Amino acid sequence: MTLEYPDKGLVESFDIYRKEKPSVTLVVKRDVTEPTLFRNSNHDRAETQEFGDKLHAQVNGEKFTSKERLTGLALLRGLDEEFVHEEYAYNEPETLEKSLNVGTITYGLAGTGDQDFAIKSRVVEGYTYTTDEYDLMNKETRNAVYESGTMRNEDGGQSEALFDFVKVQPGNDLVHFVTLEAATGPMLLYVLHNILNTGKYGARETRTGRNIRNDVLGIILGNHDTSLSTGELLMEYHDEGDDLRASIGEYVSDVSRTDWDVYGDFEDANDAPDWFERLQAVAAREADDADEVLREEFESLLEGAKSKLLDDD
Repeated sequence: MTLEYPDKGLVESFDIYRKEKPSVTLVVKRDVTEPTLFRNSNHDRAETQEFGDKLHAQVNGEKFTSKERLTGLALLRGLDEEFVHEEYAYNEPETLEKSLNVGTITYGLAGTGDQDFAIKSRVVEGYTYTTDEYDLMNKETRNAVYESGTMRNEDGGQSEALFDFVKVQPGNDLVHFVTLEAATGPMLLYVLHNILNTGKYGARETRTGRNIRNDVLGIILGNHDTSLSTGELLMEYHDEGDDLRASIGEYVSDVSRTDWDVYGDFEDANDAPDWFERLQAVAAREADDADEVLREEFESLLEGAKSKLLDDD
């Protein structure tokens, strides 16, 4: 059984010039399952944003994208050695030909090494924020270790140097609207795979196991930009203690346009259609034929991109 893609929200094939920009937005709920530090300019705590009288941790979308891109790259290398050039390394692009793979044509890439080139990203992820308050008082205090890797020096003395981390604690969530503009069906499949199969985010000190569990609550298809914002959701539609799915439903319903199709597990959304259930099963690699379908879809996308980008070079 092959995949079916919706008629709305996607383009039929890869093209360099995007005259039309239909959009697909995935509504992603990111559950914090272990203490997690989304460090930005502050070394020991997350960036914050205040809504009303509550402080929320603020996370740049790139913090999620970079981890999910690596998940996708590992998948491509595992599926078929022809999908990624043997000399390609993440964030170290050389020539366009060596850098061309499903990941770079989906998430974009700028090459400044042996050859200058640019591939526009089809994926837009804005800032997101914790749905509940970020507790600055909830510090984890640790002893600094010596060069030996222990908290004892060569004379057996105990380390007295301390440092604190203020992490986002389990039970808090983040809602993220991940939008693909002028993307093809296989690009949607690829992004969905990367979201569903990535579980380690944040600073290195917090990535000892899966610390985030991603749940795709819904999908919104539109002929144009959907422009959904987590900040708008939290500032105007959600208070601490409210049912999150009800808040998302109210927000999406209020800003929805006539050209939108809304499916998902929140209020006022239509039940997920069969094509989306199948897409998620393949993307999560739960379907028996998942790897076969992923290989087939990505091969088609890559060949189409090569014919446009390399022939045009």
